Amino acid sequence: MGAEFTADHFVAGQKVDVQGVTVGKGFAGAMKRWNFGGMRATHGVSVSHRAHGSTGQRQDPGKTFAGKKMAGHLGVETVTTLNVTVWKVDVERGLILLKGSVPGTEGGYVRIRDAVKKAAPADLPTPGAFKKAGQAAAAPAETSGEEAPAADATENGAEA
Repeated sequence: MGAEFTADHFVAGQKVDVQGVTVGKGFAGAMKRWNFGGMRATHGVSVSHRAHGSTGQRQDPGKTFAGKKMAGHLGVETVTTLNVTVWKVDVERGLILLKGSVPGTEGGYVRIRDAVKKAAPADLPTPGAFKKAGQAAAAPAETSGEEAPAADATENGAEA
């Protein structure tokens, strides 16, 4: 508990899955949210060129089915990008450089794991190293099994 994982588990050329929360775009229309084409510019269409059109059938079934693609809130959802390539790893600075798309805002947190749909490289260091608070990186086999003492907290959440 309280340990920090280091970046030495990943190697250049490895495939990883990256999970993050996408950028929020607020309330969006159907054209932006679902890539609808919109309606015609002429021939009887007025005022509703960017509308999504019909939402259901007639009296039977007499409702709009759940999951219908309509205008609404866009973004702020968890997305996983599969099979992103690890370009370079800088263990000293704790950096993992990726080649490809990474979901989320700039400066946001992401979760990086070994690719599920691709085989791991043969030279992959497993399980990797971690650092305890105030110590240098150590392999899991070298630890003594002692847990770091939990920090006491006051009522406002600050450390004592």
